Amino acid sequence: MSFAGLTFGLTGIIGLFVILIPLVLIHEVGHFIMARLSGIRVLEFGLGFPPRAKVLGHDHETEYTLNYLPIGGFVRLEGEESNSDDPRAFTNAGLPKQLIVLVSGVGMNLLVAIFLFFIVAWAYNPVVQPTIDQVVANSPAASAGIQPGETIVSIDGRTYPRSSVLEFSSTDPSLAWRNDLLSHGGQTVHLVIADAQGKQRSVTVTLRVPTQNEGALGVVMSSQLQATPGDPVSAIGLAVGATGRAMNVILGAVGDIGRQLVTNPGSAPPGVSGPVGIASDIGHVVQQPNALMIMLLFAAIISANLALVNVLPLPVLDGGKMVIMIVKKIFGARGVSAFETFAYVASFALLLAFMGWITWFDILKVSGGQ
Repeated sequence: MSFAGLTFGLTGIIGLFVILIPLVLIHEVGHFIMARLSGIRVLEFGLGFPPRAKVLGHDHETEYTLNYLPIGGFVRLEGEESNSDDPRAFTNAGLPKQLIVLVSGVGMNLLVAIFLFFIVAWAYNPVVQPTIDQVVANSPAASAGIQPGETIVSIDGRTYPRSSVLEFSSTDPSLAWRNDLLSHGGQTVHLVIADAQGKQRSVTVTLRVPTQNEGALGVVMSSQLQATPGDPVSAIGLAVGATGRAMNVILGAVGDIGRQLVTNPGSAPPGVSGPVGIASDIGHVVQQPNALMIMLLFAAIISANLALVNVLPLPVLDGGKMVIMIVKKIFGARGVSAFETFAYVASFALLLAFMGWITWFDILKVSGGQ
């Protein structure tokens, strides 16, 4: 591996940890705060995962520890993993308290996602800007002096709204004016063109009649992220909507993964990345001029992802634990049963196998094997 490749990989890994560790810790802080407020005894709040490196301190009931595996953190509650006669044990608390403690981590991740989307919407308000990438030789665009890097502001006085990145739209942002150009094929139109600095000029161009191989204007388009003025009031609505849309996209990806596992587990899941793939994406992002904005977007999406994934009904996750608590309440079970312990261990092994499956395809993709 070259020095540049090593630097790229380390940058991506560091960036992933910078994003992921605080988000996981915030999730655990949610559990910690609600457990304390609910009167449930918190035995340990750990930074990282065991083995333990050192004890950072303690208060009247909680030990704060630093652990060797820097992949987030954990909260250990009295009676969560084994039977306890302590009246403040998690298993001895009422069902409402148990559910509030379990869902509080998800709630914290949702609040963080909304907050990060709000910062992006207010500070950057990014939109997808169709930009002329190439001008075809001997085309109407070339004759009119249109240059790569410029954008079309209007066609015969008609302007086109730019879609916000926070709308997560899959629609081609240049589709509306492409259709207008095609509908004016063979006619003379007045265009307002803006250069990369935003300076506008008017040009008159006679479009050619489009064919299967030639467009009316003669340009090749690309899309770029462009920061625009934002305001806090609009940013709140964009942030809440973006969080909902991000979770909807993630939910669709979860469904795609399930179908892929059932129908074709030997192929990579479509549009899904694990830690290696995300680290590779971050390595590319930090090289972009708008890196901070995209990193904030990454963090917001990952936080929404953590919220949604944690409510899945897998025993090792918060959603699965909530299901177990509800079932135990219905059937009058108390304490921690052997079956419950087995379910936690089995689901954890299943989660590790799933992560290994995704990581394998990430490695193939990053190395060029797919």
